Amino acid sequence: MIVKRMQQLGISSDLLQILGFASIFASIATWRKAKSSGDAAHAERFGIFVGLWAPTFFALASEVAVVENTDSDD
Repeated sequence: MIVKRMQQLGISSDLLQILGFASIFASIATWRKAKSSGDAAHAERFGIFVGLWAPTFFALASEVAVVENTDSDD
């Protein structure tokens, strides 16, 4: 249901894949930037938090791709 709604809104599996990779790079950038600010523990936790978005985006991309392929077969 949610996946169909995402497709109706124009959110493609390609976009979700890009967001997944962007999350990985944002995690590294956030960790490096926050680490240089002085609080290494906070930087590590925040970097991990942002990095945990990536599997969600990749899982959603997979499900949207299934819906895209199912719709194109009709």
